[in-house]
Amino acid sequence: MAEPCPTAEKVREKHRKKHTGIKDVRFVLAVGSGKGGVGKTTVSALTSMALERAGYSVGIFDLDFYGPNINLALGLKDKKPIIEFGEIKPVIADQNIRVLSLALMISEKEPIFMRGLMASKLLQELLQKVKWGPLDFLILDLPPGTGDIFLSMLELFAPDGFILVTTSHKMAIADAKRTTVILKEMEVPLLGVVKNMAGFFENEEAFEEFLKEQRLKLLFEVPMFKELSTVESLPELFKDNSREEFLETIADKLLDVVFRVH
Repeated sequence: MAEPCPTAEKVREKHRKKHTGIKDVRFVLAVGSGKGGVGKTTVSALTSMALERAGYSVGIFDLDFYGPNINLALGLKDKKPIIEFGEIKPVIADQNIRVLSLALMISEKEPIFMRGLMASKLLQELLQKVKWGPLDFLILDLPPGTGDIFLSMLELFAPDGFILVTTSHKMAIADAKRTTVILKEMEVPLLGVVKNMAGFFENEEAFEEFLKEQRLKLLFEVPMFKELSTVESLPELFKDNSREEFLETIADKLLDVVFRVH
């Protein structure tokens, strides 16, 4: 019988890992895909909510500088990071999750445009200025593609694991395959795959072939939540206790693979 995952208290007893430029964070997990529109932010939010409910301290860093929207996923309204003495303190969501996103620092009507080099420099500057405080997990919500921000993230954060998000559509899988090649070359632990919009596409043979061909683990599936067309955020959707088991499943499966790798 497999040993149960350590509790949050036992994890805190272990020596803190040291990441480049970031202190007091035990595990840095990146959530990405190589493609836009497959639900990276949704998975980042769900993962953070699940880990927080399991008793861990969690933060989310929205690295999608061009289209930041983790604030919408978590229902953050009228909250701004505190900036003083050259330091930035993340917003604390109602779910007790610490969040930093450009969407919380600028107006929704203000356009965001910058070259890749500027984005990389901004990431490095934020890394130095943001004070997360002690965290068990820091979730990095990545932008689409594998460009400057993606590569800078790998260098600056040295993530402990990568969560690959895709749908079962062939175009999404094609981009996911390219991302797996980069992760292997950069020696980033690929924790597994999250299938979003599960059940939406009729033919899912390509997805099963992708898992088999790449020898990847399916972490969990996220169904189509039609209620998101009427509710404003994921926390509002999960107020229903009947969904509690879904978050528990996410936490159990993710913690199992994290502690097996580390």
